[in-house]
Amino acid sequence: MNEAGKKVVLLGVTGSIAAYKSCEMIRLFRHKGYEVRCVMSRDADKFITRLTLETLSGKEAFSDMFRMPDKRKPEHISLAEEADIILIAPATADIIAKTAAGLCDDLLSCVICAYKGPVVFAPAMNDNMFDNPIIQDKIEYLRNKGYYFVSPVKGPLACGKTGIGHLAPVETIVLETEKILAL
Repeated sequence: MNEAGKKVVLLGVTGSIAAYKSCEMIRLFRHKGYEVRCVMSRDADKFITRLTLETLSGKEAFSDMFRMPDKRKPEHISLAEEADIILIAPATADIIAKTAAGLCDDLLSCVICAYKGPVVFAPAMNDNMFDNPIIQDKIEYLRNKGYYFVSPVKGPLACGKTGIGHLAPVETIVLETEKILAL
């Protein structure tokens, strides 16, 4: 919780076409009284800009693992300590697999690894990727370790077809995150 008494949602944005929907999540969380901090994966800036996330959240967005923070404390540690919950939305197959393997090769994966509270993934990817047995195994593994998932839905995919892999409705993701935060 921050100084003003607001709960802090750390929103992890990854390199998915659904990254633009993070803008609406920020708006909904802020409307409900949450502070939103954003951390971008290495490829998220191919789909959305830091400026957009910073403008909507009213806070600096982070993506550089090796930037020297003002507070002289490693960024991934301070961000993890400030968060009340981490929401990865959209969550790519990459960030799910990295988390399950304990890989920490960018700021977002390091923050997830350093965090001791609830982490929620809202997957968004092609249905073939989502149905891949390896990704399904990683999702089940993470669930068994206490991570949460807001499952994707059937909908239009970037490849032009319809399938399970479309990001769940933004309102559903926000509500499920709030429920988990209240546990």
